[in-house]
Amino acid sequence: MFFELTINFSILFCFTILIFWPFIQYEDNPFIHKYKSIIVGVTFGCAAFILTALATPYAHGMLINNRIIFVLFSGVLGGPVSIFITGFMIVISRYVLLYTSLLSFIIMLNTLVVTVVACYFALKRPITFQNLPIYFFVITIEHIIILLIYDRFEVNNLFYLILYFVVSTFTFYAVRKILMQLDDKNKQIKQIYALKKTDLLTQLPNNIAIEQKLLSYVNAKIPFELLHIDIRQFRELNYMYHYKAGDEILVQISQLIKDQLPEKTLIGRIDSDEFYVVLPQMAPAEAITLAYSINKSVQQLTFENYPSCQLTLAIGICSFPQNGQTVKELYRFSNKALLKAKQQANVPICHYNQIKQRY
Repeated sequence: MFFELTINFSILFCFTILIFWPFIQYEDNPFIHKYKSIIVGVTFGCAAFILTALATPYAHGMLINNRIIFVLFSGVLGGPVSIFITGFMIVISRYVLLYTSLLSFIIMLNTLVVTVVACYFALKRPITFQNLPIYFFVITIEHIIILLIYDRFEVNNLFYLILYFVVSTFTFYAVRKILMQLDDKNKQIKQIYALKKTDLLTQLPNNIAIEQKLLSYVNAKIPFELLHIDIRQFRELNYMYHYKAGDEILVQISQLIKDQLPEKTLIGRIDSDEFYVVLPQMAPAEAITLAYSINKSVQQLTFENYPSCQLTLAIGICSFPQNGQTVKELYRFSNKALLKAKQQANVPICHYNQIKQRY
């Protein structure tokens, strides 16, 4: 019996860890993010099928039946859809491998009912690590009651039921503890990684994050407009009001620009007074119009603590793929357009196309 329990626990424990870790580490992958619920459900279902196949020689009666743990942890990762897929695959595996008695049929039917009920409650109250024990104990106790009724409350089988409850509880909490630690470590790593790509003052993406996004667009051949924005007279403002004032104004301007941008637009701070704005799937004329609107809003911006402060922007624009095929080329051409914009007193906005037309 100890050998049976050890094999069952080891298989379940290892499979859950091996499935859980890659999903939380690569959950930002576009494919995994889009089909996460289905992938999680199928993966945990396959693991349950393998566990059932390997545990079949050791399954004597009702003892080895804690595959519902797979259902619960698939719910943590993928939600109700994953619960249904995993539970259904467990029912199929029991039918194919263990459907040899009335008890097997009862457990199989009970698993199906429990899966549907768990899906319903997960829709109302999503499964998390915090409420996971509630789901586990309700399902486990329900399973024990079913077995007690089947055995007509025979005292001889109480030892096996108690042992089943103890082993299942130990397995559940051991797996939950490890997965929570893995999840916490993964969140810490992501937080550190996010800080490396975030400007601490404005909380906007920094030049590292912007470059990664530009590379992804270039590799995917997604057309976009790149705005290189510079705050004019900003250095003079720092000298006049000191750097604390400059920081306050930078935060206000960055938020003002961000509020005017359409959805799926990325803005990042790349230098003390310079910003990049990435506008995917936008025509050059639309980008120029937006640049005028942003510049006008900044001109109208007033600062309560610095009433005499009035700022304008200089904005250089270039297009992918029309103006440049690589990120370095786009940096260079947007900077050329920005330098030209700074020379234009009345209209401090320039698209690289305007420079090309002159030569």
